[in-house]
Amino acid sequence: MDNATPSKARAGIGGDPISVAVVGHTNAGKTSLMRTLLRDLKFGVISNHPGATRHVEAGQILVNETPVITLFDTPGLEDSIELLEALEQLRPEQDNGLGRLRAFIQDLDRYPQFSQEAKVIRQLLQDELIFYVVDVREPVLGKYRDELKVLSFAARPVIPVLNFIAAPRSNLAQWREQLAALNLHAQVEFDTVAFNFEDEKRLYQKMQALMAARYDDLQQLIEERQKQWDSQMDSAAQRIAALWTDVASFRLMTTNEEAEIQTAAERMQDQVRKAESDCVADLLQIFRFADEDVTIAALPVRDGEWELDLFDPDNMKRMGVEAGSGAAAGAAVGVGVDLMAGGVTLGAAAALGALAGVVWQTGRRYREDLTAAIRKQRKLCVDESTLKVLWLRQQYLFEALQKRGHASQQPMALADGGSPELPGDWSRWLRKARSNPEWSSLRPGCDLDDQERVAFIKTIGSNLPGVLVKS
Repeated sequence: MDNATPSKARAGIGGDPISVAVVGHTNAGKTSLMRTLLRDLKFGVISNHPGATRHVEAGQILVNETPVITLFDTPGLEDSIELLEALEQLRPEQDNGLGRLRAFIQDLDRYPQFSQEAKVIRQLLQDELIFYVVDVREPVLGKYRDELKVLSFAARPVIPVLNFIAAPRSNLAQWREQLAALNLHAQVEFDTVAFNFEDEKRLYQKMQALMAARYDDLQQLIEERQKQWDSQMDSAAQRIAALWTDVASFRLMTTNEEAEIQTAAERMQDQVRKAESDCVADLLQIFRFADEDVTIAALPVRDGEWELDLFDPDNMKRMGVEAGSGAAAGAAVGVGVDLMAGGVTLGAAAALGALAGVVWQTGRRYREDLTAAIRKQRKLCVDESTLKVLWLRQQYLFEALQKRGHASQQPMALADGGSPELPGDWSRWLRKARSNPEWSSLRPGCDLDDQERVAFIKTIGSNLPGVLVKS
């Protein structure tokens, strides 16, 4: 679409949306910048071959459904040296840069070789501000200086966007120096592949500095983007914490028959792998990425066997018994076992008086454990090493998604990598989850609104890197 206008253009917060021409040399990353700012994986065409963008395409950044900025992606400037020469030879009545650009457009039939450049110049004449996208892997060559001189003819504020700054070999320092020499000090380092949310905020802040009349609109945009980012981080962290809780508290009961144990173990592996796959899909959706952005190696699920530690302080507390009272604790557990056995020795429980009432209430919670102990059943659960791998994989993905630009072409691999460092409360979390099998949504009857479960998940999620802990 040449001289594109968004199909649903509406007035911005303080008037019309700010119109911005995104320009630069071919393959500098203009469409990549558009994708990242728009959070739109499908915008435009990205290719390693030059000239993928042949027409002007528009997209809008919204605040509460109201467009604040309209970005216009333009074709690459392919021959700036000859273009500048042609412009400088013009002698329009209005003898300045704007006059030359207008005269060039009016007499375009003389310049059929500049059909792509003409689309860019038309957009420069219409828009309020220019993002000049620079591939800093390239040295500062004469053709780029000529591009900047052509842009200066438009008499619009220019923000150089320094792209690919995370590349191993870049000429960032030379570009900074060259742009400063041209009085282009409002530079922004913004890697469209290795995303940094703070860089995006700085881009809008540079716009504020150059467009004082639209300061308030841009401030609302910055605040809205920050709010969205915080919400994404919190939602992702809670999702990961819920996955871990579901898997850590998951257990399956089976007889001691080898065939049944094998069947139960395979069922558990399938359920855990599906749970992780569902979590990955949700995380991708939260950060607005597609399924193909991640490849998943199968989680190596190993089964373990969990025995309830009735003397664990948390379990004791739930039974109404102080951990320090060994005799009372032993009596309480004994009564609980008696009751679960069908009151065979209920007389012993009665002898303990009020303690029996306490245990009866709490014993119902441990019915499954106590019954399994009596009947000598097996309780299968996911072993701790699997839980560690699960946690580290999700933590790695969480961190990677925060740094992934929407122009990235290479899928991430969800393998067993990531920092091996586990949270300091890991062991306590594990004991707590193991003691609450009813918290696992992988088995029927889980109450997702259980306040204790909700609080537990919130605590775990707040331990993921980069998550703000709200008071």
